[in-house]
Amino acid sequence: MILLMRKGERMLYPYIELPDETIITHSEILENNSVLINFEQPYDDGFREARIELPSYKWLYNDGFSNGQIKFFVQFAHKNAAVIYKYARLGGIDNA
Repeated sequence: MILLMRKGERMLYPYIELPDETIITHSEILENNSVLINFEQPYDDGFREARIELPSYKWLYNDGFSNGQIKFFVQFAHKNAAVIYKYARLGGIDNA
């Protein structure tokens, strides 16, 4: 399965859904050898969303997640970076 991002942006591939309904997706490997990890969680008024870039672990944006959640996502990104790069190279989990 491939998920669309905003118009004109790259595709995201599903990675995992956490028990709190946070959906984690990732991009393919980009031209500069980076991969984007997107975190999205539904709530009453829409979605919270945040995006981090690997391998720099630079936050590109955070719309609605708490500092504690962002700290968890940083740890998650560090622990899963190698696997996410693998799936990004293969075109997502479904192609692995």
